[in-house]
Amino acid sequence: MIWGAVYAGLVAALMVRVRSPDAPPPEPARVTPGEPVWLVTVHHLVFYALLAGAPLESAVTGGVDSGRAAGACLFALGVLGYRLAGRALGDALSAFIEPRAGVPLVTGGPYRCLRHPMYLAQAAIAVGAPLTVGCRSVLVLVPLALLVLALRVKLEDDALARTFPEYSRYASRTKRIVPFVF
Repeated sequence: MIWGAVYAGLVAALMVRVRSPDAPPPEPARVTPGEPVWLVTVHHLVFYALLAGAPLESAVTGGVDSGRAAGACLFALGVLGYRLAGRALGDALSAFIEPRAGVPLVTGGPYRCLRHPMYLAQAAIAVGAPLTVGCRSVLVLVPLALLVLALRVKLEDDALARTFPEYSRYASRTKRIVPFVF
């Protein structure tokens, strides 16, 4: 029961956006020509399947006890990283691969250390969420989730390099997704 509450709280922290009542709503992101919308769709479908499938599996099987605390820690770190990266992106945040028109290259916050901290956070969520509720079968989706994230990293690096002349300098001093390694 406690792990279900932890899971629900972390999903809520991930999904619910809080804005200042004075802040105008953000301009919706627009699809640009050549945008791989299929990849954005697959990305969202895989992550929603993970987040919805884990509690369903747990309800059916009861889940296993081992790994729940580690999963919850990983899930919580993923949610925190996702939120911090999203906050740092501000108006540049978009579900699409091509950067929003008129926004600057974001190199502050977690982007000072990594080029794609939001994807590192999503990888942590993909592994941690099912473990939090004791699921193992849903973990078969994790390799697909990681493959989608890797493809997005590659395509976004290319799009950012095309859009921002300073990106190659930033990329040369900042790791992609794993601090100090890659």
